[in-house]
Amino acid sequence: MSSLSDNIKNAKILIVDDTKMMRSLMSRHLRDTGFVNVAEVEDGSQALAYIEEHPVDFMLLDIMMPVMDGYETLENLKASGKLSSIAVVMVTAVDEIEAVAKCIELGAADYMPKLFNPILLNLRIESNLQLLFMRRRLAELGDNVN
Repeated sequence: MSSLSDNIKNAKILIVDDTKMMRSLMSRHLRDTGFVNVAEVEDGSQALAYIEEHPVDFMLLDIMMPVMDGYETLENLKASGKLSSIAVVMVTAVDEIEAVAKCIELGAADYMPKLFNPILLNLRIESNLQLLFMRRRLAELGDNVN
């Protein structure tokens, strides 16, 4: 991403992964490319607790984690109604079509391998945030009409 818009670079991003090295790698990469609000937690239950106190725009969510995995985290987000306000991209070592289908069924916006390509990661984050911000703006405009 050569030049991030202010909305995108100020988006609140949460990285949820049980591997500290992976969280640090993704976090450092995002900060190096211009994102300023990046937080990290190590499992789904911590993610749900975190977003209660600190709402986020975007989440990179691992599937395979102890305590609460990514599937259960998505189900809880959906049940609470928060999934519609957070763009969630699943990041995992699991490379099976069934896993991808389940993530999309549960409401994930996208899916990518854990050994991420930095360019692809940036493009997925930027496109999902643009879509999220457009939906929010349309909702605001709709509210103003009513």
